[in-house]
Amino acid sequence: MPLIVEPDAHGPYAHPGSGGRPSAGQGPGSGYDFHDRTVSRHLVHRASVSEVFLTGWQATGPYDFLLGAQWPRLHGFYRLPGDRYHDPVLMAETVRQAGLLIGHAGFGVPRDHHFVMEDLGYALGEPGLPGLAVTAGPASLMLTVGCQDVRMRHGRLVSLRVHAEITRDGLRIGHGSGQLRVVTPASYERLRGPGRQVVAPPRPPEPAAPELVGRAQPADVVLSPTLRPDTWLLRADAGHPVLFDHELDHVPGMLVLEAARQAAQRLHHPEPVVPVELVTSFDRYIELDRPCFVRAVRERSPDGRRTPVLVRLLQDGRTAAECRLLTEPVDGPRVPVRRDAFDGRPAVPGLLPLAS
Repeated sequence: MPLIVEPDAHGPYAHPGSGGRPSAGQGPGSGYDFHDRTVSRHLVHRASVSEVFLTGWQATGPYDFLLGAQWPRLHGFYRLPGDRYHDPVLMAETVRQAGLLIGHAGFGVPRDHHFVMEDLGYALGEPGLPGLAVTAGPASLMLTVGCQDVRMRHGRLVSLRVHAEITRDGLRIGHGSGQLRVVTPASYERLRGPGRQVVAPPRPPEPAAPELVGRAQPADVVLSPTLRPDTWLLRADAGHPVLFDHELDHVPGMLVLEAARQAAQRLHHPEPVVPVELVTSFDRYIELDRPCFVRAVRERSPDGRRTPVLVRLLQDGRTAAECRLLTEPVDGPRVPVRRDAFDGRPAVPGLLPLAS
């Protein structure tokens, strides 16, 4: 692989394609610090620098990369009850950013091209939640990323799957993967149709009670109650500073994951749970200007502690995304039992869930 250079305000710094594994955040033989600063926010499609989790990268082969990442000691949105552990959903966002970075910097995808995420998932490693323990400083991570099923056309990247092994202080804490497809601006315009970018989403409906879905603030709740206790209306608040970090013409993938997590928590109320595994497949775009329903069901637990949950997001009578979670109890403040069911009313007067 040729030398890859990322422009920087202090001068470009190179990431040679030589092999080797770093130790203590250093690149092999280069003195490169993988955790010195964030990568360009444009490479991971973020507007806010504070939402960039990748802090360095290096190509180690044609389809292999080393990436540094850092999570803040406490994130304002991605956090668990009790603040003892980092939120595992941060793994999904970190892997998502890794795929975008590798596409742009590793394979030369132009900045104005779009990425379609077809699936995204993660699983904790053998240490489990203790591997994500919150300490006195930020969590510095290393991602060993291999690209699979790489498809090129006329020298341009068409699609690839990224698989990342994630370590913290040399300890493997989990892994994640995602399938991405590259779409040119012209193709995206044809795919989405003219004028989609100017569609204004309606005002989001009233949220479910925050404590029922594992949230502290109503603004962070992405579910609104309906007449059925296993079905909610998706709340897509375009003003949310994290889920809508930049302007979008559709529901972002991380909002889908958050809806699945909150639905799983609602089914487990009042016991706090955390998704130790999560795999999501995205079948079609979820439009901002039409209702989308979130339906969840608990499946049989294989060990009595970890519980599988299947969550589907439906729009216009069709499945738009499907999430499978494996949840386990997490230490934290226990929420008093509350008869929410659906707060005794639908989220929008006269609005009923989709038929089964």
